[in-house]
Amino acid sequence: MTERDTYKPLYLVIAEDLRSKIKSGELPADAQVPSERGLCATWDCSAITARRALTELRNEGTIYTLKGKGAFVSSQKRPLIRVAPDRFHRANKHVAAYRREAEESGIDIQVDWETERTEAPAEVAERLGIEEGDPVTETAYKISMGGEPISMSLAWEPLAITGGTEIELPHEGPHAGAGIVPRFDAIGRHVDMEEELLRARMPERHEISQLKCPPGVPVIEIWQTFWADDLAVEVAKIIFRADRYAFRYRLPIH
Repeated sequence: MTERDTYKPLYLVIAEDLRSKIKSGELPADAQVPSERGLCATWDCSAITARRALTELRNEGTIYTLKGKGAFVSSQKRPLIRVAPDRFHRANKHVAAYRREAEESGIDIQVDWETERTEAPAEVAERLGIEEGDPVTETAYKISMGGEPISMSLAWEPLAITGGTEIELPHEGPHAGAGIVPRFDAIGRHVDMEEELLRARMPERHEISQLKCPPGVPVIEIWQTFWADDLAVEVAKIIFRADRYAFRYRLPIH
C-alpha cells in the first residue's frame, strides 16, 4: 500500500496505488481489481472514497467494469502514432498513410472496408462544395489492432470527379488502396492541401458498440478535407478511440 500523502485526497492516493500496480504488472491485463469493499478494508475509507478511486481509473480507461462481476484491468496496448503533416508526402505514395504508420510502430493492423455509390449528405456536400444529393462514393473503414477496433471512418469522393476513371472505386483497379495522393495524381488531380478539424468528445451509442469503447473512454473526431488546387476531392469523418491513438504534429515555421 502506498504511503498516504496527506496533501492529496485519499481517493487519488488509492487510484495511484492501483495504477502503479497495473504499470508494474502486479495487476496484469484483465485481472480483477479490488472491489469497493476490499478497498474500504485496506485503506480504512468510506465506500464513497473507494468508489471515486475506481471511477477515476475507469474514466481514464485504465480499468473497465462488467455488471455483476466487478472491475478489471484494461489492456494497455501501445497506441498507434498518427503523424502530421508529412503522412501524405508524395515520397510515401505507394502505401496508405495508416499502414505505413503501423509498420513504423511495429504494430499489426487489420483494415475492413466497404464502398458504395450513394448521394452526398448535407454536411458532406457543404464540405465538398457540391449540392446535397449529388452522387458520391462512400467508403466505410474499420481499423483494428490485435483484433481490437481502434478507429472507424467514412470517406466521400464526388463522382463528378472520379466517375468513369480508374480510381472511381478506391479499393479496385490499378491504384487500389494506394492512398489519396497517388490515386488522384493518376487522373491529373494533384492533391496539394489537407485540412483537419479535430475535437475530443464522448462516443455516441453506435461508436461505443463498434469500437468497443470502455466506459469513460472518449473518442477523437476528425473531419478531414483534401483539395487539388481549389477543388475539394475528398472528405472524411474519422473516429479514433482516444486510448488507442496518439497524435504527433510537426509543423514548419515560416
